Amino acid sequence: MVAAILQKGEAIGSPGGYLCALSAKARAKEFSIGPVLMALLLGKAGRGSKATLA
Repeated sequence: MVAAILQKGEAIGSPGGYLCALSAKARAKEFSIGPVLMALLLGKAGRGSKATLA
C-alpha cells in the first residue's frame, strides 16, 4: 500500500490521511487491494517496463 501512495505522489494531499481512510475502509470490509495492485502493474507496463499480467 505504501508503494501505491508513493506512486500517486503529489496527487494525494495528505498521505497519512489517505492511509487512515483506507485502513478504515479495510476494517469495514469495503476495501480490496486487488485494484490497487492492478493499477500499479498497469502503470509500470505503460511506462515500458517488462511487467507482465499473466
